[in-house]
Amino acid sequence: MHARPERAASYAALPAPGSAGGAWEDVVRDLDALVLPVGGLPDVASMAEPMLAAIDPMARPRVIVGASLGAMVALEIARRVDVDALVLIAAGFGITVADRLIDWVRSNPPDLLEKMARAGLADPDDPQLVAIRRRDFAARGQPVLLAHLRALAAYRPQPLTEPPPTLVLWGEHDRGVPLADHAELALAMGGVLVPIAGAGHAPFLERPAETTRWVRAALRYRQPRTLTV
Repeated sequence: MHARPERAASYAALPAPGSAGGAWEDVVRDLDALVLPVGGLPDVASMAEPMLAAIDPMARPRVIVGASLGAMVALEIARRVDVDALVLIAAGFGITVADRLIDWVRSNPPDLLEKMARAGLADPDDPQLVAIRRRDFAARGQPVLLAHLRALAAYRPQPLTEPPPTLVLWGEHDRGVPLADHAELALAMGGVLVPIAGAGHAPFLERPAETTRWVRAALRYRQPRTLTV
């Protein structure tokens, strides 16, 4: 008796607030993933709607990978279409966004994108990683970043009736979303919390090979299936 080989998975990556997806380059290449930058719509639920047309035709099994705001949008997508696994990064079951952060982004200081690029990195003095994040934020601009943060601050997720297998990746140096919030998300989804050493708020950029390995592993957490010959 031999198990039939599993079909190759399809992957979609949903980036964080203000991101065009440029910081995901290595992960996207290795997974041959579809990048779906989050639109500038007024709330998280509406941000999910235009993505359904791209995700619904994806071959099964399909895995949705989302970071921060992208993780919250991924939850809304999983309510509307069948998803075989979720990988949620730098997120809780809802994400707290401080009023002072929104006020600062709204004020649009000259060093906004530079400071946003450094914030959240385990090593904020790494010039290569900072440059990648700065270009990524610049591709969308301050208005989109502000709209995203406002939507994220207002979002209150509701439990999924039957959540798909879920991995929650936590960068051990993430100063934006605490470990306790990541753990809450994993519990709410009946999922597994995975620490990523040496990473902050952007494991997909700081530790792309490890992130890719865990994304590929997500389907292993499905319920065991009956083997056929």
